[in-house]
Amino acid sequence: MTEKLPKLFSKADLARRWGVTRQVVKNWELRHEDFPKPVMWVHDNSLPLYIEKDVLVYEKNKGLVKPPQA
Repeated sequence: MTEKLPKLFSKADLARRWGVTRQVVKNWELRHEDFPKPVMWVHDNSLPLYIEKDVLVYEKNKGLVKPPQA
């Protein structure tokens, strides 16, 4: 039986998704209290991963979601 795992993002993934640098993502993490919290750390606890549902909420709250183009 295969379990469906939730989609996870690294900071590099978020930077590409939002069209900014990883440093901007790090700055937002430090400055915004509502930035998603990591749900898991990998690579010897040096790489935080963020769950998609938290990322979607943050994007909506910050206006980072672009409306679909017709």
